[in-house]
Amino acid sequence: MNEERKVNINDKDYNYDELSQEQKILVEHIENCRKRKSSLAFEMDRENVAEGAFAKMLTESFDKKEEKKVEKDA
Repeated sequence: MNEERKVNINDKDYNYDELSQEQKILVEHIENCRKRKSSLAFEMDRENVAEGAFAKMLTESFDKKEEKKVEKDA
């Protein structure tokens, strides 16, 4: 079963195979941009979580340093 690939432009469906070569290239660029944006959003989420974890670790390292200083002074 070979389904036709449809492309929706301005709420109208087009058969991909009937597009000009230029239109096919533009469709591929658009699809690639969408995939890349999705991938970048995933990476941004991951980096935001990592940044938060590193910031927490840094804050905790100062807290430990202060605790040791208090223990030493006591």
